[in-house]
Amino acid sequence: MKTFLLKSWKTLIALAILAFLINASWYNYLFKGVYATYLQGHTSGHIFDAAAFDLGHVEGPEIAQPWAEALDIRWAPSSELQGQLDDSETGAFLVIHRDSVRYEDYDHRVRRDTRTNSFSMAKSITTMMVQVAIEQGAIPSWETPVTTYFPELKGPGAERLTLSDLAGMTTDMDWIENYSNPFGITAKAVYGRDLRATVLNLDIGEQAGKEYQYQSGATALLGMCLQEATGTTPHEYASEVFWKHMGAEYDAEMHMDDEGQALCFTGFNATARDFARFGKLVINEGQYDSLQLVDPEFFRVATEPTLYDYYGRSFWLDQVTLPSGEVQKIVALRGFLGQFIIVMPGRDMIIVRTGHDEGPRDGNGLPALFNTMCREYASRVSSKG
Repeated sequence: MKTFLLKSWKTLIALAILAFLINASWYNYLFKGVYATYLQGHTSGHIFDAAAFDLGHVEGPEIAQPWAEALDIRWAPSSELQGQLDDSETGAFLVIHRDSVRYEDYDHRVRRDTRTNSFSMAKSITTMMVQVAIEQGAIPSWETPVTTYFPELKGPGAERLTLSDLAGMTTDMDWIENYSNPFGITAKAVYGRDLRATVLNLDIGEQAGKEYQYQSGATALLGMCLQEATGTTPHEYASEVFWKHMGAEYDAEMHMDDEGQALCFTGFNATARDFARFGKLVINEGQYDSLQLVDPEFFRVATEPTLYDYYGRSFWLDQVTLPSGEVQKIVALRGFLGQFIIVMPGRDMIIVRTGHDEGPRDGNGLPALFNTMCREYASRVSSKG
């Protein structure tokens, strides 16, 4: 018995020492990461993970402006698309045409009033906030060097790195984007205590401004620049420049680290109907009802390809060729696990899908679910709607 107790005490002491060493090391984020994922029954981030984070409150207007409704079963998905929606554990599916909700459905613990994590859809939102900051004079231009705000930035490309490079994913940061590696930089940035320290410790390479590479660290740094330039937290800024003016029905939330820095590359939590308001902003080139919230020229530039035809300035780009030969342009905000705000400007249509998985991918590298939604609903109405 004494031998057993002695061994037990030694084991507990060893575990305590190990926990202390981890907590004091680069890997201290693992405790939070394990709690937010594995202990909640997931192997990575999930749409309900806001409960594991400090949250910045994105306050909405005193009086909300709900979407008009013209619900019609003829706008329901086909059996093929419905099968893909079901198989991928879709939470919310919403179709808006000409400012009216035509179809919506909720499942898998998501309701109309449920806020879920947008993941990388937040990147597009952050970029739009930076554009507003430029228009307000808080930031000189998109060509402003990042070292204006963080002179300690290091690496051979640090001096020439601009905000435009961050938005266009031409940062050449020492960053490997990986959502399944618990020991990687992406996990560290999401669950770590101090995002600024993590990002500013990374080198900027020689290809900065020259080579596209999708890196969440780029938008993390962009959000940090936004906060430095405006002197306002990103969640407060999002409230003042967007949420209060867009008639949001519910307040939103942004994930923050222990130091109060919004992550900005992920973690903007809202309902499906409120996410759709960003789609309306894209369709109307920055105008929301009677208010011009963002310069229309920004959307003309941001939704055109940069180095690759599928990516603009933090927006994903695609197109659908219809049987008639017509080509319909697609602009999308996309996030991990198949969070989509799909915008079809030529159809005056917005599709929002949130859920637990994106499903299999097609040969073009896009989720089959995404392709089916674009193809099917682009065919529902003519270009004049």
